[in-house]
Amino acid sequence: MYIYNTTFCLEESILADWKEWLDDHYVPFMTEDGSFSDLHIYRVLAESPEDALSISVQFSVETLSAVARWQNEREPVLAREVTRLFGTKVLFFSTVLEVLV
Repeated sequence: MYIYNTTFCLEESILADWKEWLDDHYVPFMTEDGSFSDLHIYRVLAESPEDALSISVQFSVETLSAVARWQNEREPVLAREVTRLFGTKVLFFSTVLEVLV
């Protein structure tokens, strides 16, 4: 079992719009093929610019091949959409975590 973690760094002024996009577009986009499940969302408690937030969005995923497929086929679509909608007000990066216990 793995966790696919995407950390979004966003300006606080667009939080409401980003949350709406997350609920209406990102979560359905991530879960539509059934590979990703068990959504968890966390605020990252770290030093950041005064008007910025970091939010971790995590999904469970069974296989690394599902992650690779997502990264090759779907993540570029996500990157284009985030840039089109939010410009540089939202940046993101993803990591894969292996569940040990």
